[in-house]
Amino acid sequence: MATRAGHLLAPVSEALNAWQVWAADPHLYHRRPGLGEVLGTGSANTVFALDRMPDRVLRVRHNSASLSLNPPEKEIELWQAAAKLGLAPHVLWVGANRNVVVTKRLTFGEIDEQAHSQLLKDIHESGITAPRLSLEQTAHRYAVTIMAKRLSHLAVDIRTPIIHDDLQRLDNEPACFCHNDLTPSNIGRRERSHLAIDWEYASLGNRHFDIAVASQYMEPTARYEFAEAVAGVFFDPHQWDAACRVALLMDHLWSLAALDHADGVLAKTVVEKNWTSYE
Repeated sequence: MATRAGHLLAPVSEALNAWQVWAADPHLYHRRPGLGEVLGTGSANTVFALDRMPDRVLRVRHNSASLSLNPPEKEIELWQAAAKLGLAPHVLWVGANRNVVVTKRLTFGEIDEQAHSQLLKDIHESGITAPRLSLEQTAHRYAVTIMAKRLSHLAVDIRTPIIHDDLQRLDNEPACFCHNDLTPSNIGRRERSHLAIDWEYASLGNRHFDIAVASQYMEPTARYEFAEAVAGVFFDPHQWDAACRVALLMDHLWSLAALDHADGVLAKTVVEKNWTSYE
């Protein structure tokens, strides 16, 4: 089906029309593939299976003006740098506007904590260069968006001195390369390797915060042990406590900023309790 250049589906058509470039072995495939079922949908991306090519997927970034840290071109650059180090699936093809990517398909399921911690540690030790993430500035950006949506009454006030101190404490820690969203749903497997997807929040950032985001699903004791395993000699209990509080805060603020409703958003009072007990 022909699609005008400015049409919403034009980037997808561009990718499918280039199939002989990214199919790798055109002798195995005789016809242009079509989009298959939706394999996953996130706040900024949708991943599709491809008909007749079960080992490939097509990802569409449908919200390039989202609250993501990296624009599409920067995300792809960091993704490719990580792939070269065996930390991400290889990018087989990238569209002209960088919003459509074809890559090898991963399998998803449970991941044991040892494999999870090793992948995150490898990311921190990768030496990849990236923009510096300021948690204070990011929280402010979320707060501005929340204000524009007239939802400030539902949000924690980041100007509260004890909260502001935590944000600055983490921003002042020496930075390393971080994924910033390495939850189990963003880890897939190909052959014997665990690989990370969704690099739109990757940056030079705070190690403890990155670990706290990745481990929010864990019980407290397991989470603490996970943090020690990933951070190693860099582990600091005080920084860790601050990172756990701020990870919850950022999730709360991002949800209010990104969603068009407050349903399911962590309540302001629940988030504030972390600092009440700390005081």
